[in-house]
Amino acid sequence: MGPTRAIIFDLDGTLIDSAQDILRAFASAFEGLRVAKPPEAELRAVIGTRLEDAFAGFLNGDRARATEGARFFREFYKDHYLDATRPYPGAGDALRALALRAPLALCTMKKWQFARKIVHDFGWDDFFTQILGSEEGFPAKPDPAMLLELCRRLEAPPSGILYVGDTEMDAHLAQAAGAPFAFAAYGYGTPKAVEAYPHVKVLSTASEIAAL
Repeated sequence: MGPTRAIIFDLDGTLIDSAQDILRAFASAFEGLRVAKPPEAELRAVIGTRLEDAFAGFLNGDRARATEGARFFREFYKDHYLDATRPYPGAGDALRALALRAPLALCTMKKWQFARKIVHDFGWDDFFTQILGSEEGFPAKPDPAMLLELCRRLEAPPSGILYVGDTEMDAHLAQAAGAPFAFAAYGYGTPKAVEAYPHVKVLSTASEIAAL
């Protein structure tokens, strides 16, 4: 691996612990659908997945109902996205230090407006040169399109960036893009889930981001 020209981060489970707000939004959505809420472990497993795809998996592939579920989710989440969500300890200071050495970007399956609001509310606006959320026109992770678009914007080849994420989907994304991957082991994924994918570093805490 050559010199790292930019570092791109996932958001949920990598820089922020947002699980409780996401789980509450799922609960509200399933209540709106009048469908029994799946077990918490199953809901946690789809954090970071495009909402319509996550709901389709719980609704026997019914895309119309999945779209309705995603709408219920976002209607609740827009008013509660920071109720319990917090940066992982040390994440802010680590980003501040890292941003002095390399351009930083976000690649998240959150809608752009939520990602931007969270970055702003945590005082991280100056740390990121690019933020790309779950926008129309980009296929969902682990398709590499979003990550490759960020590489284009950052004027860096995939081999010249480092992608940091916490799930098997993130590891798969990095591999598909041809980018080195750092695994945030403190997040929502498990070491077993990513062991089949190449990764150049394992982070035990968010504070270790500063040393990337």
